[in-house]
Amino acid sequence: MKLPSLLLATAIAPLFACTSVSDVINQQANVQPNEARIDFFANRGEAFDNKREYVKLMCLNQRPTSASALRDVEEGEHVLFVRAMVVNADLPVDNMREAIVRLDVNLEGGKRYSLNQTRDNRDMKVWLQETDSGIPVSEIVTTRVEYPKSVGDLRLEQCKEGTV
Repeated sequence: MKLPSLLLATAIAPLFACTSVSDVINQQANVQPNEARIDFFANRGEAFDNKREYVKLMCLNQRPTSASALRDVEEGEHVLFVRAMVVNADLPVDNMREAIVRLDVNLEGGKRYSLNQTRDNRDMKVWLQETDSGIPVSEIVTTRVEYPKSVGDLRLEQCKEGTV
């Protein structure tokens, strides 16, 4: 008698696990009404082009970070420092170029925003847009991606000036 009950419990358990995972995913997909979510940009290259492109927030808790992650921030006005990178996977050394840009934005709560870019060789345009509509919510900043320079405490100072 115990064996059929055990089999039934074993068969039903994954259904409850899937439901709770689904609930967690839905909760993560929802943006709180008093927060805005900022996504990073990643293009891992085409088959014929081994260049990878990334645009992400440079700071977390007003300190530099190298993490590529979604960020939930308070609604309202923000100063965002963004790191744009192009990595050429074909080159063994000196394979990365980057640019740091400042974006001044006013974000609405409950909305999702995405960093975006276009690139023509070393010239890049970077902006933040509303994810659903694609409408830019920041200035479109034109920059050049170059070899990273030794900048001392500049990145820390920029992050302290920023709001994220």
